Amino acid sequence: MATATILSGVNKSRTLRYKHNAAVAVNDVIVGNGHVLVALGDYAANAEGVYAFRSRASFPKEAALAVTAGDKMYWVAAAGNANKTAAGNTLMGIAVEDAAAADTTVTVELMENK
Repeated sequence: MATATILSGVNKSRTLRYKHNAAVAVNDVIVGNGHVLVALGDYAANAEGVYAFRSRASFPKEAALAVTAGDKMYWVAAAGNANKTAAGNTLMGIAVEDAAAADTTVTVELMENK
């Protein structure tokens, strides 16, 4: 499973309690109820856990994709990475820093879909 690194500190993140249908490890990225969530602990399948839904975080990025701060970013669950393609993917937030095509990660302000 793809993972993300929370950069703003858990105390500055917004979280929710959620039961995911598969086991997850800390920092695993999932899509729950149409939102990109980051696990803040290790949780068994169908066990309630705490997930960040709003936070600054570093996510794996699609290879060879250049990102400009302010670009809308989408989570590609099948590939386990972030890109800029809306079709078939889940909106996750906006890039808060540029990322060159050679970079493997992108920093995103993760936010819930409204």
